[in-house]
Amino acid sequence: MLTRIITRSLVRRRRRKLLSLAAIALGITAATLVATLALDVGDQVSRELRSFGANIAVAPAGDGLPVTVGGVDYRPAAAGAFLSESDLGAIKKIFWQNNIVAFAPFLYAPASLQGRRVVLIGSWFKHGLPLSKSQSFETGLRELHPNWRIRGRWPNDNDPASCLVGAGLARAGQLAPGATLLLSGNEAVGNHGRSYSCKVAGVVETGAAEDEQVFAPLSAVQAFAGEEGRVRRVEVSALTKPEDDFAQRDPARMTPDELERWSCSPYVTSIAYQIEQAIPASVARPVFPVAETEGRVLGRIGTLMITLALVALATACLAVASMMLATVIERRQEIGLFQSLGASRARVAAIFLLEGSAIGLAGGGMGYVAGSLLAHRLGQIVFGSPAAVHGSLLPAVLLVALLVTWAGSAVPLARGLKVPAATALRD
Repeated sequence: MLTRIITRSLVRRRRRKLLSLAAIALGITAATLVATLALDVGDQVSRELRSFGANIAVAPAGDGLPVTVGGVDYRPAAAGAFLSESDLGAIKKIFWQNNIVAFAPFLYAPASLQGRRVVLIGSWFKHGLPLSKSQSFETGLRELHPNWRIRGRWPNDNDPASCLVGAGLARAGQLAPGATLLLSGNEAVGNHGRSYSCKVAGVVETGAAEDEQVFAPLSAVQAFAGEEGRVRRVEVSALTKPEDDFAQRDPARMTPDELERWSCSPYVTSIAYQIEQAIPASVARPVFPVAETEGRVLGRIGTLMITLALVALATACLAVASMMLATVIERRQEIGLFQSLGASRARVAAIFLLEGSAIGLAGGGMGYVAGSLLAHRLGQIVFGSPAAVHGSLLPAVLLVALLVTWAGSAVPLARGLKVPAATALRD
């Protein structure tokens, strides 16, 4: 009997039912869109932010106080002041290895160019790092700084005679791609008498200290500086989550359970800690200005998404409430008839809520499909990578659709059920 009552009620007053269905579907579409983007596009946004530079710096544990001029480390080469190039593969073997976007080593060698003091920096440009027999990882400056403006082309790691010149240095020396440089050693740092000749492959402009520097393949600078197999610093770009109070705690004072929870969260501090443990005699520190900026941007994007979803659901709830109020007013005599035949208020309310639940589930299903399709398309347009369809969201979406329907129906039903049966029938 109850099923027949609800079925007949659903096929009557179709326009109002369709309006309620559309309101719920639109609200759930927005919520599904936001949830899907939050699951997939969060990493995309983080990857876009990662293109602006490293958020973790790795240096030798034996370093003392920094002596940095123009972004270059001039500390003397003491024992323990270098990292071994052969140890850098361990960065891609930590627990959060899949969060490592790129990294590049650096070796600094002060030199002279046409009587002018410059800094020759050795690094990887596009280096294939073998991870297994069938898998390798492409990393280097091209992956670490994809936004660098290059006039010409990137140097080749396999060509020790190719180099990259900063834009400021190129303007001062009237250098252009194809020009030949001859750099001589500096007696103060122990490479006096050595020279390095290279052909300018490209000119880089960053607006920072790199505009006054020369970049060359790491092997060539190691030979020039007499530091074969050594690097001075490693910059790492990793996908991280915004830090909270727990992330800033000292791991040395954590309990084993807290340390496990902290290590299993992709905080910039926890990833740096794991890198430090993986590379012998090293110290890894977050580049906090970069990490904090990334955290603020991701946090604000998350807040914006949540706000949009709540506004859409609230709008759907109000639309359902208005439709249900009109329905209750129209069916006041029907409610009075049910009550005069002995039906309790709870039983009458259940009839209306079951009708609303059927509409809510239908609208939730439609909204899930529409939201998933929109998220897939927006991900492709904005980030060049379509958002995946998450089937695990469907139960949550249907539950939210039911909650929206019940919340919108609560007040109209409560008001309609307060009217005495005799009054409703007489009117």
